[in-house]
Amino acid sequence: MYDDQLRKADYDRLNSVLTQRMALYGVSMTALHTTGFMYLAYFFRYRRVTLFPCFLISCAYYYFFDQSLLIGYKLIVDNNVNATARKLGLDKHVQPFGHFKNRGINFI
Repeated sequence: MYDDQLRKADYDRLNSVLTQRMALYGVSMTALHTTGFMYLAYFFRYRRVTLFPCFLISCAYYYFFDQSLLIGYKLIVDNNVNATARKLGLDKHVQPFGHFKNRGINFI
């Protein structure tokens, strides 16, 4: 999105939206995972968990953690930044999270 030469006010607007939404994302994901971990600790408090169920539980929590972070980023940060970019007339540069556009020889 930053390939185009924009006015400083447009860059400031995009950066302010990104900063605000990243703060909200950090707080909300921390609250979600803290609550989820507290619930797991409460649920398994008097249970004897051997090695294999512990491995399964940790794999399931890792998968939930990863997927919830991706979904949270798309919903909280990416949608608003892309909407702001579209309002500024940058439709050709909008690239949703997880979708890659080949942008030339220096594309990684």
